[in-house]
Amino acid sequence: MKTYSLDCFYRSLYPDPMSQAALAARPRRSQEERSAETRARLLDATISCLIDVGYARTTTTLVAERAGLSRGAQVHHFPKKADLVVSAMAHLATRQAEILRRRAEALPRDGDRVGPLLDLVMESFAEPIFRAALELWVAARTDRELHASLYDFERAAGRGMQELWGEVAGEVAQAPAFEPLLELTLHLARGMALQGVLRPDDRARRRVYGLWKEMVASALRNGASSPNP
Repeated sequence: MKTYSLDCFYRSLYPDPMSQAALAARPRRSQEERSAETRARLLDATISCLIDVGYARTTTTLVAERAGLSRGAQVHHFPKKADLVVSAMAHLATRQAEILRRRAEALPRDGDRVGPLLDLVMESFAEPIFRAALELWVAARTDRELHASLYDFERAAGRGMQELWGEVAGEVAQAPAFEPLLELTLHLARGMALQGVLRPDDRARRRVYGLWKEMVASALRNGASSPNP
């Protein structure tokens, strides 16, 4: 089976400027740095497993094997599977947020920023990231421990996403309708990504999304120009 590589995915989104020669020339790492690398390998391997084989078949043993680490190393850092998978999603969300922030900051400061920002919101639900999250949402319906951990993570992640878009949107974020429109856009993006699991042809979704962008832009313009009550 062809396995999914997070490193390849993130390099395709934002190439790492550090060369292999520079990596080789780095000083010897501390114990703390080695521990952080071990955790990162376990978390990346967990996401890879969720995407390739699903939550039910993702075991801590398989994660350790895919990470190239011992079972003991995995248990030392993440004793429970629920801790491991939720930490993996948090790890992935953090890396994704960094990439999205850098992309948003690179957008032109003049002209329409609403459309490009909405496009970035939609991209945040693109595969394969969404598929990993979907595996956990479905499993959490009947797994109480996973549900509790995932619920707390989702609330924190939602607040973080709102803060991120507030930072990169600039003056647009001051419009009264910005936050509810952003929340609706997140729901729309999630629903469209879910529909894409069964219907890969996205032409109809693109038409609907184009209409939504026009509606959001109009609502923000009207809200920004209206006096406060």
